[in-house]
Amino acid sequence: MFPYVEQPVFHVGSHPIAAFQLLVCAAVIVGHEIVVRRCARLGVTDRDTASSLTAWTIFVGFVTSHVFDVLAYDPKAVLADPLVLFKIWGSMSSFGGIFGGMLAAVVVARRHQLSARQVFAYVDTVAFAFPFAWIFGRTGCALAHDHVGIATDHWLAVRFPDGPRLDLGLLELLFTIGIAALFLLLDRRRRPVGFYLATFFTLYGPVRFLMDRLRTDDARYLGWTPGMYASVIGMLIGIAALLALRRVGRGAEAKA
Repeated sequence: MFPYVEQPVFHVGSHPIAAFQLLVCAAVIVGHEIVVRRCARLGVTDRDTASSLTAWTIFVGFVTSHVFDVLAYDPKAVLADPLVLFKIWGSMSSFGGIFGGMLAAVVVARRHQLSARQVFAYVDTVAFAFPFAWIFGRTGCALAHDHVGIATDHWLAVRFPDGPRLDLGLLELLFTIGIAALFLLLDRRRRPVGFYLATFFTLYGPVRFLMDRLRTDDARYLGWTPGMYASVIGMLIGIAALLALRRVGRGAEAKA
């Protein structure tokens, strides 16, 4: 089993800064840099435009991450105090950030007058960069132990003070490292636009669905957590993107 590690907390004067906060900042920096450099290298758009698009994608992703989390997981808190929706420094949901960030990327890219192909290529670049940034984010979750799973003596469990149980942040971290390694291998040759978007959601959706089944404290609707419903949407996006790539490939072969 994995040992239980208490989250490190640093102090700047009298202000505590948790490791989770630092790692989220690292995730933002890593994701931004990968997208900007990759956009310039692949000719998607210039660096300044890519930087502006990515900043908006990240900002909106943070906002929708919090809004989705509160509405889906704790609606009573919204009824008690609607202003909780504006406290974006509070709780977050990964799927809220992913879907919100994607939508923001499309809208802002169109406002920058990028062509439909450029927009799709930009979103695909974000999908490529996401696992590398997510490694830092999920490392923060693993240290904060904010996604506790079922009690078990499985070798992947963590020795929590109250007994061994799964730490889903840690499990997703391990899975994300695998996706990042796969993307590095696949990136050895040029891939069609949309390839990484399709691959990410096709891989992430079903695994995340299974992981969410192991959660213990999440809200459930008809037996499913909000993350499970979102996982199905992610899988459908991945499958739709794969089918689109297949049609484009067949069209190119027919013209040849």
